[in-house]
Amino acid sequence: MGDQTDLSKNRRPAGCDVLRLKHEPLGRDTPERRDWAELPRDLAAEIGGRLDLTEYTRFRAVCKPWRRSTDDPRALHLHSRFLPRDWVVLRSFGEDDDTRCSLLNVATGASTAGVDLPDLSGHRPLGYAGGFLVLLNTTSSAISLLNPLTRAVTDLPDISPVLANASSDALDGACRFSWGFGVIDGGAVAAASPPAVVLLLREVPLLACIRIGEPRWALVDTSELAGDLAKSSFQSVLSLHGRFYVSTSTGDVLTVELHPEPRLAYVIRQSTTSTAATLPATCSFILAPSGNDDGAGMLMLRATMSDDWEHPEVQVFEVDVGGRKLTLTATVGAGRALFVGSHRTLSISTRLFPSIAANANAVCFRNGQGLLFRVFYNYDGRGEPALEMRLLDQSEEGSCFGPFNLDVYLACCVDFLHGTV
Repeated sequence: MGDQTDLSKNRRPAGCDVLRLKHEPLGRDTPERRDWAELPRDLAAEIGGRLDLTEYTRFRAVCKPWRRSTDDPRALHLHSRFLPRDWVVLRSFGEDDDTRCSLLNVATGASTAGVDLPDLSGHRPLGYAGGFLVLLNTTSSAISLLNPLTRAVTDLPDISPVLANASSDALDGACRFSWGFGVIDGGAVAAASPPAVVLLLREVPLLACIRIGEPRWALVDTSELAGDLAKSSFQSVLSLHGRFYVSTSTGDVLTVELHPEPRLAYVIRQSTTSTAATLPATCSFILAPSGNDDGAGMLMLRATMSDDWEHPEVQVFEVDVGGRKLTLTATVGAGRALFVGSHRTLSISTRLFPSIAANANAVCFRNGQGLLFRVFYNYDGRGEPALEMRLLDQSEEGSCFGPFNLDVYLACCVDFLHGTV
């Protein structure tokens, strides 16, 4: 053993190669080291500006210099760029923690599971506005906007004065009113002109709006409708390309103009006394986007339910805003499906989510049995058997059916089920 070489004398210190690479000159064959944290600020900002909100958030998390070079989405979460338009909040049935959820981007397929949104506790969701969750504080009746991605909360002024002419039950947790919300934003000039939130209370009817930062809500002038409201009612709402649209029970489409004063203006007017008289009571007109990209157009679904609720008739129209007309079409878009509910309408790519049937309408509706979910196919008018949504909620014993396919979660997303958003 005496002739054994003492290896400890020849052992090189740990990390010596790293130190040598840092301090010794680079040879001809040595790859050049790049310190990405030292990117010029304008270049880091340019790269960040080309990313979607999810990748942008990850980009800022890399290092402090990149964060200093880019805007904080929490500070500017109301800017047009940081609106979570394509994100939906999915909740698990029977989940004990009512603040845990998953986020899904219906445009890219990106998802985040196990997200904790503590602001959901003590609040009741009223609807969506440009991807924001509109929450009602069950104690104070205050309304706020929650950005599920940045978790930033924007408190809105008390809505009670605006509802004084409606009903004191409107803010009651057990109210029967259906709410509709949307966002009107200034796009590229949003920093100079904050977005406006629009509120619709269908049964009253009542329209109100407020620009973020203003002290009080303002009623939207509906005098343009004149006598039309006597024979029709508001039905669905849609925020698209920075504008807010609403349909009526006679198939009209209107938009909210903010200048010089908030008012309703016709986009498409087809209601007449004879038209309203011939429409069945179970006929609904629902606005929907035709896609998720910047060039997406608008669709209108005319759904007429039969007396037995088993033989529905669904027609799809393209809404030509510029030409002010409706055109009957046989598709909701190539490789797409629509999810339609009382709070929201989503256009889903069936290539991105192949478990969902193409050229189909997944509709949540109510009859004597409660909330039902059915899938209707545009090419032949056929419908799948209805699923009773109440079966998905927790029973008194705490048990719950499941797991469920994505279409069921999306159906609950567009039409709130008790205990979900």
